[in-house]
Amino acid sequence: MSMIGFALTILAAYVVIRMLAKAGAWATGSRYRAFRRLASRFGGRYETRGLSDSPIVSFPEGEDIVRVGLAPASGRRPGGTSTRVVVRFRTGMPFRLDLTPQNSPAVRMVAKGTQPVRVGDREFDGAYAVRANDPDMALDFLSPATRWAVQGLQRLVQPGGLSISIIPERLLVQIDRNLSDDEEALFAAVAETLTIHKGLREGVRRRVGEGVTLLEGDAAADPDEGPPVCKVCGEIVDTGPITLCAKCGAPHHRDCWEFVGWCSIYGCGGKLGKPASTSIRS
Repeated sequence: MSMIGFALTILAAYVVIRMLAKAGAWATGSRYRAFRRLASRFGGRYETRGLSDSPIVSFPEGEDIVRVGLAPASGRRPGGTSTRVVVRFRTGMPFRLDLTPQNSPAVRMVAKGTQPVRVGDREFDGAYAVRANDPDMALDFLSPATRWAVQGLQRLVQPGGLSISIIPERLLVQIDRNLSDDEEALFAAVAETLTIHKGLREGVRRRVGEGVTLLEGDAAADPDEGPPVCKVCGEIVDTGPITLCAKCGAPHHRDCWEFVGWCSIYGCGGKLGKPASTSIRS
Protein backbone atom coordinates (compact mmCIF):
# COMPACT_ATOMS: atom_id res chain seq x y z
CA MET A 1 0.00 0.00 0.00
CA SER A 2 2.86 2.35 0.80
CA MET A 3 4.30 1.78 -2.67
CA ILE A 4 0.93 2.60 -4.22
CA GLY A 5 0.72 5.75 -2.12
CA PHE A 6 4.22 6.73 -3.18
CA ALA A 7 3.36 6.17 -6.83
CA LEU A 8 0.21 8.26 -6.51
CA THR A 9 2.22 11.05 -4.88
CA ILE A 10 4.71 11.02 -7.78
CA LEU A 11 1.86 11.04 -10.29
CA ALA A 12 0.17 13.97 -8.54
CA ALA A 13 3.44 15.90 -8.47
CA TYR A 14 3.92 15.24 -12.18
CA VAL A 15 0.43 16.50 -12.96
CA VAL A 16 1.01 19.66 -10.90
CA ILE A 17 4.32 20.34 -12.64
CA ARG A 18 2.70 19.87 -16.05
CA MET A 19 -0.10 22.25 -15.13
CA LEU A 20 2.38 24.86 -13.88
CA ALA A 21 4.41 24.51 -17.05
CA LYS A 22 1.34 25.06 -19.19
CA ALA A 23 0.33 28.04 -17.07
CA GLY A 24 3.80 29.51 -17.47
CA ALA A 25 3.73 28.98 -21.22
CA TRP A 26 0.37 30.74 -21.37
CA ALA A 27 1.54 33.62 -19.22
CA THR A 28 4.69 34.25 -21.25
CA GLY A 29 3.41 33.19 -24.66
CA SER A 30 -0.27 33.33 -25.48
CA ARG A 31 -0.94 36.13 -23.04
CA TYR A 32 1.61 38.42 -24.74
CA ARG A 33 1.28 37.13 -28.29
CA ALA A 34 0.84 40.67 -29.62
CA PHE A 35 4.23 41.63 -28.13
CA ARG A 36 5.91 38.59 -29.70
CA ARG A 37 4.50 39.45 -33.10
CA LEU A 38 5.53 43.07 -32.68
CA ALA A 39 9.12 41.97 -32.05
CA SER A 40 8.98 39.76 -35.15
CA ARG A 41 7.47 42.55 -37.25
CA PHE A 42 10.28 45.00 -36.46
CA GLY A 43 13.11 42.48 -36.17
CA GLY A 44 13.43 43.40 -32.52
CA ARG A 45 14.05 41.67 -29.23
CA TYR A 46 11.39 40.13 -26.98
CA GLU A 47 12.62 40.32 -23.40
CA THR A 48 10.88 38.22 -20.77
CA ARG A 49 11.04 39.32 -17.13
CA GLY A 50 9.55 36.32 -15.36
CA LEU A 51 5.95 35.29 -14.80
CA SER A 52 5.05 38.29 -12.64
CA ASP A 53 6.34 41.07 -14.93
CA SER A 54 5.26 41.83 -18.48
CA PRO A 55 7.77 41.49 -21.33
CA ILE A 56 9.43 44.34 -23.21
CA VAL A 57 9.96 44.63 -26.95
CA SER A 58 12.88 46.72 -28.19
CA PHE A 59 14.06 47.57 -31.70
CA PRO A 60 16.12 50.27 -33.44
CA GLU A 61 14.47 53.13 -35.30
CA GLY A 62 17.12 54.99 -37.23
CA GLU A 63 19.69 56.10 -34.69
CA ASP A 64 17.28 55.75 -31.77
CA ILE A 65 15.94 52.83 -29.72
CA VAL A 66 12.25 52.01 -29.25
CA ARG A 67 10.99 50.08 -26.22
CA VAL A 68 7.39 48.90 -25.84
CA GLY A 69 5.83 47.42 -22.73
CA LEU A 70 3.21 47.75 -20.04
CA ALA A 71 3.46 50.52 -17.48
CA PRO A 72 2.81 49.62 -13.84
CA ALA A 73 -0.01 51.14 -11.84
CA SER A 74 0.91 54.61 -10.62
CA GLY A 75 -0.51 57.78 -9.15
CA ARG A 76 -1.50 58.80 -12.63
CA ARG A 77 -3.85 55.85 -13.03
CA PRO A 78 -4.16 53.92 -9.76
CA GLY A 79 -4.91 50.24 -10.19
CA GLY A 80 -4.72 50.40 -13.98
CA THR A 81 -2.31 49.14 -16.62
CA SER A 82 -1.09 51.31 -19.46
CA THR A 83 0.84 50.58 -22.63
CA ARG A 84 4.03 52.59 -22.91
CA VAL A 85 6.12 53.31 -26.02
CA VAL A 86 9.46 55.00 -25.31
CA VAL A 87 11.89 56.22 -27.96
CA ARG A 88 15.29 56.92 -26.44
CA PHE A 89 17.37 59.39 -28.45
CA ARG A 90 20.98 58.63 -29.24
CA THR A 91 21.58 62.37 -29.63
CA GLY A 92 19.89 64.68 -27.15
CA MET A 93 17.85 67.62 -28.33
CA PRO A 94 17.03 70.97 -26.69
CA PHE A 95 13.29 70.44 -26.77
CA ARG A 96 10.59 69.79 -24.18
CA LEU A 97 6.93 69.24 -24.89
CA ASP A 98 3.97 67.87 -22.96
CA LEU A 99 0.69 67.01 -24.68
CA THR A 100 -2.39 65.78 -22.83
CA PRO A 101 -6.09 65.78 -23.64
CA GLN A 102 -7.96 68.74 -22.18
CA ASN A 103 -10.15 66.31 -20.25
CA SER A 104 -7.27 64.25 -18.86
CA PRO A 105 -7.64 63.40 -15.15
CA ALA A 106 -3.86 63.36 -14.74
CA VAL A 107 -2.21 66.15 -12.79
CA ARG A 108 1.27 66.63 -14.21
CA MET A 109 4.04 68.85 -12.99
CA VAL A 110 4.55 71.81 -15.35
CA ALA A 111 8.02 71.54 -16.88
CA LYS A 112 10.26 74.50 -16.15
CA GLY A 113 10.60 76.96 -19.02
CA THR A 114 7.59 75.72 -21.00
CA GLN A 115 4.59 77.74 -22.14
CA PRO A 116 1.20 76.96 -23.68
CA VAL A 117 1.18 76.41 -27.43
CA ARG A 118 -1.79 76.66 -29.78
CA VAL A 119 -1.42 75.44 -33.35
CA GLY A 120 -4.34 77.35 -34.82
CA ASP A 121 -6.42 74.24 -35.50
CA ARG A 122 -9.66 74.85 -33.60
CA GLU A 123 -10.50 71.16 -33.20
CA PHE A 124 -6.98 70.18 -32.08
CA ASP A 125 -6.52 73.15 -29.74
CA GLY A 126 -9.89 72.44 -28.17
CA ALA A 127 -9.03 68.79 -27.58
CA TYR A 128 -5.41 68.96 -26.36
CA ALA A 129 -3.29 71.04 -23.99
CA VAL A 130 0.25 71.54 -25.27
CA ARG A 131 3.20 73.10 -23.47
CA ALA A 132 6.70 73.48 -24.93
CA ASN A 133 9.93 75.32 -24.27
CA ASP A 134 10.26 76.29 -27.95
CA PRO A 135 6.89 77.36 -29.46
CA ASP A 136 8.34 77.66 -32.97
CA MET A 137 9.74 74.13 -32.80
CA ALA A 138 6.42 72.90 -31.39
CA LEU A 139 4.44 74.49 -34.22
CA ASP A 140 6.82 72.96 -36.77
CA PHE A 141 6.65 69.57 -35.08
CA LEU A 142 2.83 69.56 -34.74
CA SER A 143 2.27 69.34 -38.47
CA PRO A 144 -0.96 67.88 -39.89
CA ALA A 145 0.69 64.44 -40.07
CA THR A 146 1.75 64.59 -36.41
CA ARG A 147 -1.65 65.86 -35.28
CA TRP A 148 -3.33 63.03 -37.19
CA ALA A 149 -1.07 60.52 -35.43
CA VAL A 150 -2.03 62.02 -32.06
CA GLN A 151 -5.70 61.68 -32.97
CA GLY A 152 -5.04 58.07 -33.98
CA LEU A 153 -3.55 57.32 -30.57
CA GLN A 154 -6.51 58.93 -28.82
CA ARG A 155 -8.90 56.72 -30.76
CA LEU A 156 -7.27 53.67 -29.17
CA VAL A 157 -8.26 54.66 -25.63
CA GLN A 158 -11.02 56.24 -23.59
CA PRO A 159 -11.21 60.08 -23.53
CA GLY A 160 -8.35 61.56 -21.56
CA GLY A 161 -6.33 58.34 -21.40
CA LEU A 162 -3.33 59.54 -23.38
CA SER A 163 -0.15 61.49 -22.67
CA ILE A 164 2.82 62.41 -24.87
CA SER A 165 6.00 63.81 -23.40
CA ILE A 166 9.26 64.87 -25.03
CA ILE A 167 12.42 65.72 -23.10
CA PRO A 168 16.03 65.86 -24.33
CA GLU A 169 16.52 62.16 -23.55
CA ARG A 170 13.37 60.53 -24.93
CA LEU A 171 9.87 60.57 -26.42
CA LEU A 172 7.19 58.90 -24.29
CA VAL A 173 3.73 57.88 -25.42
CA GLN A 174 1.52 56.39 -22.70
CA ILE A 175 -1.90 54.93 -23.45
CA ASP A 176 -4.11 54.01 -20.51
CA ARG A 177 -5.08 50.63 -21.91
CA ASN A 178 -3.50 47.19 -21.85
CA LEU A 179 -2.78 46.37 -25.51
CA SER A 180 -0.86 43.15 -24.86
CA ASP A 181 -3.73 41.01 -26.13
CA ASP A 182 -4.79 43.26 -29.03
CA GLU A 183 -2.32 42.93 -31.87
CA GLU A 184 -4.06 45.37 -34.19
CA ALA A 185 -4.28 48.12 -31.57
CA LEU A 186 -0.69 47.55 -30.39
CA PHE A 187 0.66 47.79 -33.93
CA ALA A 188 -1.39 50.95 -34.50
CA ALA A 189 -0.03 52.53 -31.30
CA VAL A 190 3.56 51.84 -32.34
CA ALA A 191 2.95 53.03 -35.92
CA GLU A 192 1.45 56.32 -34.73
CA THR A 193 4.33 56.79 -32.28
CA LEU A 194 6.85 56.27 -35.08
CA THR A 195 5.02 58.89 -37.16
CA ILE A 196 5.36 61.32 -34.25
CA HIS A 197 9.03 60.39 -33.87
CA LYS A 198 9.61 61.00 -37.59
CA GLY A 199 7.99 64.43 -37.35
CA LEU A 200 10.16 65.24 -34.35
CA ARG A 201 13.38 64.20 -36.06
CA GLU A 202 12.50 66.16 -39.20
CA GLY A 203 11.76 69.21 -37.09
CA VAL A 204 15.08 68.85 -35.28
CA ARG A 205 16.96 68.66 -38.58
CA ARG A 206 15.30 71.83 -39.75
CA ARG A 207 16.14 73.58 -36.48
CA VAL A 208 19.76 72.44 -36.70
CA GLY A 209 19.83 73.94 -40.17
CA GLU A 210 18.76 77.22 -38.58
CA GLY A 211 21.69 77.13 -36.18
CA VAL A 212 20.15 75.55 -33.06
CA THR A 213 22.76 73.49 -31.19
CA LEU A 214 21.78 70.03 -29.96
CA LEU A 215 22.51 68.92 -26.41
CA GLU A 216 25.67 66.95 -25.85
CA GLY A 217 24.47 65.44 -22.59
CA ASP A 218 24.35 66.81 -19.07
CA ALA A 219 23.46 64.56 -16.18
CA ALA A 220 23.59 67.34 -13.61
CA ALA A 221 20.30 68.19 -11.91
CA ASP A 222 18.99 71.74 -11.89
CA PRO A 223 18.38 72.78 -8.27
CA ASP A 224 15.57 75.08 -9.41
CA GLU A 225 13.61 72.29 -11.09
CA GLY A 226 11.68 71.45 -7.89
CA PRO A 227 10.92 67.88 -6.77
CA PRO A 228 12.88 65.19 -8.61
CA VAL A 229 11.09 63.82 -11.67
CA CYS A 230 11.56 60.40 -13.25
CA LYS A 231 12.86 61.00 -16.78
CA VAL A 232 11.07 57.88 -18.03
CA CYS A 233 7.45 58.53 -17.04
CA GLY A 234 7.62 62.24 -16.24
CA GLU A 235 6.10 61.84 -12.78
CA ILE A 236 7.54 63.02 -9.46
CA VAL A 237 9.83 60.49 -7.79
CA ASP A 238 8.72 60.51 -4.17
CA THR A 239 7.88 57.47 -2.08
CA GLY A 240 7.73 53.85 -3.11
CA PRO A 241 10.50 51.73 -4.64
CA ILE A 242 13.13 54.11 -6.06
CA THR A 243 16.28 53.28 -7.99
CA LEU A 244 19.24 55.64 -8.21
CA CYS A 245 21.74 55.46 -11.05
CA ALA A 246 25.01 54.36 -9.47
CA LYS A 247 26.92 56.53 -11.94
CA CYS A 248 25.14 59.91 -11.85
CA GLY A 249 22.64 59.48 -9.00
CA ALA A 250 19.56 60.29 -11.11
CA PRO A 251 16.38 58.95 -9.44
CA HIS A 252 13.94 56.63 -11.21
CA HIS A 253 10.88 54.69 -10.18
CA ARG A 254 12.13 51.13 -9.84
CA ASP A 255 9.66 49.84 -12.43
CA CYS A 256 10.70 52.62 -14.85
CA TRP A 257 14.38 51.74 -14.41
CA GLU A 258 13.62 48.09 -15.13
CA PHE A 259 11.51 49.09 -18.14
CA VAL A 260 14.28 51.14 -19.78
CA GLY A 261 17.11 48.95 -18.55
CA TRP A 262 19.61 51.74 -17.91
CA CYS A 263 19.88 55.35 -16.79
CA SER A 264 17.48 57.66 -18.63
CA ILE A 265 19.81 60.69 -18.43
CA TYR A 266 21.31 61.38 -21.83
CA GLY A 267 25.09 61.23 -21.75
CA CYS A 268 25.26 59.10 -18.61
CA GLY A 269 25.05 55.55 -19.92
CA GLY A 270 24.92 54.04 -16.44
CA LYS A 271 23.55 50.49 -16.32
CA LEU A 272 23.88 49.81 -12.60
CA GLY A 273 21.09 50.95 -10.30
CA LYS A 274 20.95 50.98 -6.53
CA PRO A 275 17.89 51.25 -4.27
CA ALA A 276 17.27 54.52 -2.47
CA SER A 277 16.99 54.02 1.26
CA THR A 278 14.46 56.82 1.91
CA SER A 279 12.19 59.29 0.16
CA ILE A 280 14.13 61.79 -1.94
CA ARG A 281 11.56 64.55 -2.26
CA SER A 282 13.27 67.93 -2.16
